[in-house]
Amino acid sequence: MGKIDKVAIGKINFYERYSNYTDAQILEILKNQKNYQENAKNAAVKIAIERQLIQSESDLLLPQFQNEKTTGFTLFPQIADEYQLQRLIGSTFRFLFILAFLPFIYGFLMYGQGHIDQTILGGCIGSVWIMLIFLLKRTGKSIILLSLLGILTFVGSTIVFKIAANHPIRIFDFAILIVGFVLSVYFLIYGSKLIQNKSQNIE
Repeated sequence: MGKIDKVAIGKINFYERYSNYTDAQILEILKNQKNYQENAKNAAVKIAIERQLIQSESDLLLPQFQNEKTTGFTLFPQIADEYQLQRLIGSTFRFLFILAFLPFIYGFLMYGQGHIDQTILGGCIGSVWIMLIFLLKRTGKSIILLSLLGILTFVGSTIVFKIAANHPIRIFDFAILIVGFVLSVYFLIYGSKLIQNKSQNIE
């Protein structure tokens, strides 16, 4: 398939997707046009003209279509485009589901050493984590997020005590734990915010 054909298909896909958007969503895209690729912006402009939301593309130069929000660094970026939001939600929750493998692996290793109680603990934590992540993705409720953060804190504290019990203490192990803990907390909070953002868009 040639490059020209791919571009044409891209334009059609954006047009078909945005055709289901409300007027408010189309206007939101136009207000944040700098955050969208050219094909997406062009599709939104075409639909806006058809719905008489704007007269022509030159209307985008008007003040109401000049986004004044800062484009600097933000810890939890807001995603206006529904398609990009869905993709980001998928990526974020894949990472969170993958984290469930860690307690399962730990339990497997403990089983090899004859620690059945640790094996059961690892399996239970992994199973509960998967269930709660699934519920968080479905609902985005704060109580589920707090439960997951509680599990994460419990596991992190347990690992800290195990590392501290070693002599000499290995600083590298602490560094890895901190990085993993911070990333996990970040993705949990961001994933919850994305689900809430998705719910608001549907409403």
